[in-house]
Amino acid sequence: MIIRRYRFPASGGSEQDFAAYIDHAGVGFFFPLGTANLETAAAKASKIYQMVVNAGWAATFQRHSRELIISFEWCLNPVLWTYTTIHTLIGETSIHDPDSSPVNRNRQRVLVAELDAGIRRALCWSIDQQAGFVSVPCESVAAFSNALALHKPRMVLMNRNLAGRIGFKTAGTVSPIQPGILALTYSVHADGDQMFISTPGGAGGYLVKRVKPDRLLEPILKVANRAELMTEDFLPRVKHYFQELLQLHSSHDNPALASLSRRENEVLDLLSKGCLDKEIAQAMGISVWTVHGHVKKIFERLHVRTRTEAVIQYLEK
Repeated sequence: MIIRRYRFPASGGSEQDFAAYIDHAGVGFFFPLGTANLETAAAKASKIYQMVVNAGWAATFQRHSRELIISFEWCLNPVLWTYTTIHTLIGETSIHDPDSSPVNRNRQRVLVAELDAGIRRALCWSIDQQAGFVSVPCESVAAFSNALALHKPRMVLMNRNLAGRIGFKTAGTVSPIQPGILALTYSVHADGDQMFISTPGGAGGYLVKRVKPDRLLEPILKVANRAELMTEDFLPRVKHYFQELLQLHSSHDNPALASLSRRENEVLDLLSKGCLDKEIAQAMGISVWTVHGHVKKIFERLHVRTRTEAVIQYLEK
């Protein structure tokens, strides 16, 4: 059990609450436990594990919230992604009506196409926190066409696994799905390491940035309220957003990265390319144990706890 750094506001709780990583039959997920009491957390983790063993993952997902990483795929080459941490929202909720409030009628609609109810609720909650936007849930491929015609959203947010079935041919890059309707795909990951491994190879560059759950659409917030802006203009605007991030990082160099030794930088560079410890050892002509020592020093200097966090700092420099 560990204390997770990133809290999902819709779940309540505090930054001191425990989470448990539960693994069964080679599959594992983080589960927020909603308590800072170690004994209570351990009992709940044991209960979740027993349910996984006895009833399977699908039944467990319906009863217990998971912590997941959602990565938003703005551009394929170069790879420009934002990502955030959510907790799946479990339990019955009232029917979501985007027109239930006069205020909502003036907000731009975002259709969320996601089969998993817990993920769909979490993403809808996140979008509803952003000024100028209101979410519209879509729970199935069969309902997608009707939802698109009925609600006339400004934007569609869809699970990458649904893109082909829905007819969106440019998954991985923000682009129109219909005239005037922008579409953005996202992927779901059990943790940050899985997200990093899933980044497509062969791109000309990589930039991955964490955003808060209530800022999912941050790369387009400055332009989304401009009705005259054509959907084809969004990708250049998104690239401009990431270029500004690069300029910000270059003008405010990360002192922790500057403190790395030459060998530590070499190790981190190879980590950023997805190399395993054995491959790093072979490339640098050192032992695997020496690689472990360098990785430990990198963690200490960058104040991170995982290789993914270290690599993200490196890629954002």
